[in-house]
Amino acid sequence: MLLTDEELARLETVAPFLQSEARTSLEFEADYDITMELAEHLQPGLRVRAPGATAATAAAAALAAPPYPLDLFVGLPLSELRSLAHADDRRREDAIALFGATFSPRLLRAIAKMTPNEIDLDAGVQSEAGTLAVMLEENEGA
Repeated sequence: MLLTDEELARLETVAPFLQSEARTSLEFEADYDITMELAEHLQPGLRVRAPGATAATAAAAALAAPPYPLDLFVGLPLSELRSLAHADDRRREDAIALFGATFSPRLLRAIAKMTPNEIDLDAGVQSEAGTLAVMLEENEGA
């Protein structure tokens, strides 16, 4: 079941915190541009791009040879987002902290399962042009 408009509106207020937690958890990797995409897709998530990558640079890179700058869509579990949307202040803070603590390991597992040998997160590159997508597993602590 998709998120309701009300749930999406509630998540808009926590989106900056989720982005910040994701960026912090990837601090040992490249300095990624991370944006939250809630209503653009059926599956809400985060977009992780190589520093300075834009649609224009991605189009130019598509004409070049691999490796391409990282353009990764990370789908977030709907149940996790739904519980975050309905949480009180204290539970919301705890859930955001847990997200930050688990984001990087879950992202690395998703990449290993879904796009092995296609993404080099350390270097900020991918072997195919365009957007690659992975889905985070459910957070067991949520």
